[in-house]
Amino acid sequence: MSYPTPSFDEILAGILRDFQNIFPGVDVSQGSLAYMKAAGYASATWGLYQYQNWIARQIFPDQADTANLEHHANIRGLVRKVGESDADLLTRLLDYIRRPPAGGNKYDYVKWSLEVQGVAAAWCIPLGQGLGTTDLVIIADAATTGSEIPTQLLLDTVRAYIMDIMPTHVKSLRVLAPEIITQNITMTVTGAAANTLLIASEITVYLESFIPGQALYRTQITSIATSNGADDAVLTVPAANVLPTAYQLIRPGVISVG
Repeated sequence: MSYPTPSFDEILAGILRDFQNIFPGVDVSQGSLAYMKAAGYASATWGLYQYQNWIARQIFPDQADTANLEHHANIRGLVRKVGESDADLLTRLLDYIRRPPAGGNKYDYVKWSLEVQGVAAAWCIPLGQGLGTTDLVIIADAATTGSEIPTQLLLDTVRAYIMDIMPTHVKSLRVLAPEIITQNITMTVTGAAANTLLIASEITVYLESFIPGQALYRTQITSIATSNGADDAVLTVPAANVLPTAYQLIRPGVISVG
């Protein structure tokens, strides 16, 4: 976002107008002494406006440059993780601002998980095993760990980190990898404009975006086909909607579109 500032020409015109008001009859034509002085003043003033504009942007985390974004995060105890982009850090920071620490509610557990290197996403299941218990399902950062499925070491690291800062009334904390449901898709489409390769690709991308507990509805799959040129789509696998638990995560298996 830019804040309204006068242009160089507007500033120059204002200074020339001031010269004429103070020194009636002064020559302010281009090339005159007054014009050259005014142009220098205008250039310096325009630069100050641009610097003030930059300063104003740094006040707000979502407009700040990298160094100042990190400063906004650091004063709230958030440290950039290895491989984390500005957009990812900003997402964490805005979540902290919008949902500040609240004595150990479910959002706190997600924040704490994301502070651990190697964690890409987390979901909290309060009372997962009954009164006084909390379950966490986490996904690893595949870019830095090689897989979205967390290793036992990462699970243990997250649990140890949170155990040190969570409320004492929680008697049991489990940190878990999601149970993967590998979902095959078999579909037959009709229509001369149907692009079967694109349909299969978009179904794969769609399933890869799922989060733990997210249901797969057959109509969502057929709509991908019809939005890519199919006149009709017959889905044989899955035969019914897939309804995972909060601990299960759907991922694409063999995607067959013919």
